Amino acid sequence: MKKLLIVPALLVFAATAAAENRFFLAAGANFLRPADAAYRGIYGSQAIFPELSTAIRLVGGLCLTGSLGKFSRTGATPDLGLETLGKQSYLTAGLGYILRVSRLVCLEAGGGAAFMSFQEDALGTSIEGKRSGLMAEGGLLIIPEDDRVFMGVKVGYLTARVDDLDAGLEGPQSIRLGGLRVTVSVGIQLFGSD
Repeated sequence: MKKLLIVPALLVFAATAAAENRFFLAAGANFLRPADAAYRGIYGSQAIFPELSTAIRLVGGLCLTGSLGKFSRTGATPDLGLETLGKQSYLTAGLGYILRVSRLVCLEAGGGAAFMSFQEDALGTSIEGKRSGLMAEGGLLIIPEDDRVFMGVKVGYLTARVDDLDAGLEGPQSIRLGGLRVTVSVGIQLFGSD
């Protein structure tokens, strides 16, 4: 029942923030280099996937930030070469700071918590795990002072380690989730220029 109340509360908060010119929303494309070497060996050394992000300005350039993303990759098991499917998803929440350095350019930096999950389907079985971790990022925003549409590029890192994946006969396994991330985004600014 509590979960049902969270969504309307967030929508009211977002609408209030937008009405006060303090809200922005962006959609982007992520390039991720997975942190786990074994994962890269099975699924490849990169993943490209969409991300949604948002920020609500609190005071000056200080913002409450959040993002979410999800990707899946197919690969082959190391010994038998059978098809396997690996999925990772994340939800981040943290604080960021946006600093205007010219009429066109802003710098941004932030960090916070990342809530990450992993699922792998192979050989007719499925394993999954969830863990909270950390997120850090920084980048460049192209935000003209008199415009609401912006573009951005940022580099960041997501990290969490799941140590208790139950892999059946092989016993408990561990995996490092996340990795180095580069994001290119386009968004709309609903808070005024500083």
